[in-house]
Amino acid sequence: GAKLVLSRESLYPLVEEAVRRGIVRLAPPVSRALRDKLLAAFPRLAAAKVNVVETTGPEDNAKVAAVAADKAFNALVRIARTKPRGEPVGLGLGPGRATLEFCRFLSARLKFLEEDLQLRLVAITAGCPATMLENAPISFLNLFPEHLVERKLGLFAETLVRAGAFPELRDHTGVKEAFTAKKDIDLVVTAMGDFEDPHDLLTMFLKDSGQDLKALRRQGWLGNVQYRPFTADGPVHETPDQLRAVTVFELEDLVKLAKDRTKEVILMARQCGACGRAHARALRALVSNPNLRVYTRLVLDRATATALLK
Repeated sequence: GAKLVLSRESLYPLVEEAVRRGIVRLAPPVSRALRDKLLAAFPRLAAAKVNVVETTGPEDNAKVAAVAADKAFNALVRIARTKPRGEPVGLGLGPGRATLEFCRFLSARLKFLEEDLQLRLVAITAGCPATMLENAPISFLNLFPEHLVERKLGLFAETLVRAGAFPELRDHTGVKEAFTAKKDIDLVVTAMGDFEDPHDLLTMFLKDSGQDLKALRRQGWLGNVQYRPFTADGPVHETPDQLRAVTVFELEDLVKLAKDRTKEVILMARQCGACGRAHARALRALVSNPNLRVYTRLVLDRATATALLK
């Protein structure tokens, strides 16, 4: 037969095929040294798991999602083993490109899962900018292997509504289903936004709705998790006439969920893919204020970790 000649060029397609078949799994490197520095600088992080992903810039953003997906895969398998056979594991998905990339990586891992696992997928936040449909959580639900999905629950509503109308909206068809599933969600995955970043999705929504962003910043608005804003002091509570996002979990809910040892909340923090801004200023509040510890695991990139330490 023909002699196999191995070279760098001939190995690339072989590795790609091995990854596609699940024979080989490529894992982005993480920095334990940076993680240890963060734990020393922010003692409250000790209550969570922290992964600092080695990146060279925004072009490496997907590596953060890859590490988060790897950790989520392990969490799903672990949680499934604690449940009666056949009972689904609830996975709640927030908005944004980070979660989209996360779902692609997790789906690739799940294709080769040999254990018995059923997923109940829930979109826990409504909407995205009309020209950026790929960032809507409801679009993520179709990325997962169908044979593993017990049920999909969307969240059909305007992204922003008057805060005073929100309690009634939760009982509407297309919305109430996700809220009913809230108690059965075992793993929440989301990213964070920074109000100093013009490319932040919630910032874009508020600007397009005519909100005075400068006034909100003067009020101390730093960032948001799952479209729910926060200041350095804690979660923001809008007045009845203010606009707010339609989302299943309030920040207080995520803090409570993170304290439940049977649950997982994975938060991704990384540079803006459009302008390279590190969201350290907003993240500093999340790692300093116990009323904002909305995660059991924080996965961030090198640039954000470095800026946070400064």
